[in-house]
Amino acid sequence: MNAEKRKQNREYLTVFFKRRSVIAFCCGILSLVLSFYGVIAGVNLTITILGENGFASFNHFTMIANAFAALSVAFVFPYTVQGLLRKRFTLPKWVAVMHYLSATSITIVFVFALAFMSWANPDGAFGGSNLVTHVFCPLLILISFFQMENGHLLTWKDRLLGLVPFCIYIIVYYIEVVVIGESNGGWQDVYHIIEYISPAIAIPVLLLLSFGVSTFIALLSNYLTKKRKKKMYLFWREELDPIEVRIEAYGLGRMAGQYSEKNNIEIPFDILVYLAERYHLKTEDLMKPFVKGLLTELKDRDMF
Repeated sequence: MNAEKRKQNREYLTVFFKRRSVIAFCCGILSLVLSFYGVIAGVNLTITILGENGFASFNHFTMIANAFAALSVAFVFPYTVQGLLRKRFTLPKWVAVMHYLSATSITIVFVFALAFMSWANPDGAFGGSNLVTHVFCPLLILISFFQMENGHLLTWKDRLLGLVPFCIYIIVYYIEVVVIGESNGGWQDVYHIIEYISPAIAIPVLLLLSFGVSTFIALLSNYLTKKRKKKMYLFWREELDPIEVRIEAYGLGRMAGQYSEKNNIEIPFDILVYLAERYHLKTEDLMKPFVKGLLTELKDRDMF
């Protein structure tokens, strides 16, 4: 592979990541706005129509999930901006896991609305602001989640962790509705669990459903991560000797230097790891030429 072709591959790589940054950025803005709209609309409905305290609206998991989604997107948003400026974006593991938890929680709302509420109470599922909180926000959160770049595969531990918000809600809901009861100051059975089915059956079914949602999202995320890794390999299809691989790392350093400031430098460690694995080298062997290329580019830009 000649030098010009390799340069084009690196250029395409940054364009590829930038496109995903744009998608995540746009979905982040929309989901943040719509989540806030859904939460405010729900509180307003509780106050004006039901005549209750606005906090009572958070008895619904929909409200909790949308508020959590808005919070997670707020943490992700700066990284998407970084992606626009630097042509790619990565998430720290804790932000990625938080995003995963919120995506799982709000997707549970989406599935519940489609599978149960749509036939029992269509207006409650899709009427007014419910269309936003039950459909639009979940879809936008999922799109932004699947566009993120963290290089981590979600494990079984992560899948179980994804159930934590919903499990906590189920426990609190059971105590408030079944143990305490509305007549004794507990919550109203807004999901009609007691009315339609025994909690002994409903709760395991809901937990099984939520675990299915969590697993599906994790498996799809892992599939996309592996697919992107394979696509990364294709940028360097032909066999290169160790010197040529180091030249590639140097070129990546030059490209990183084009979009970095000296006090805020991002190292595309995942790409260097992919490149090292592709040609059976140590990542440390590629760091030196990468840093050399980065410093050369910064010097050319008179950054120091």
